[in-house]
Amino acid sequence: MNHTEAMQEILKVVPESEEEFKDTFRTRNSFMVINVFTKQIRKLIRKKDQKVLVTCLNKMDEMYKKGDQALKSAIESVFIYSLDSLTFTCDKAYKNLIFEKIPLPLKNAYLHQVYKSGI
Repeated sequence: MNHTEAMQEILKVVPESEEEFKDTFRTRNSFMVINVFTKQIRKLIRKKDQKVLVTCLNKMDEMYKKGDQALKSAIESVFIYSLDSLTFTCDKAYKNLIFEKIPLPLKNAYLHQVYKSGI
């Protein structure tokens, strides 16, 4: 799966992201596609829309598993890297719920990034 296919998959679960994708400079590469999707996930976390959030997390996992190397790198560099800031303002119970719902491959990538960084 490349960034164009990923964009189509994202539109299936978060149709309101279409406006951001129309801006062509944002969608020329995997990093911008994942950046738009991460912003949508941030909005869902703030609205506490758990149903759509879980669907998006599963879609992110699917893209991580099936994506080309550029898409996987973008997910690790943008989404995984942003997880702490996405959940920073959440209360502990909601933050724990979010991390429980993150599929294992993404959770492992997060743990790898945290421990690799020496934090």
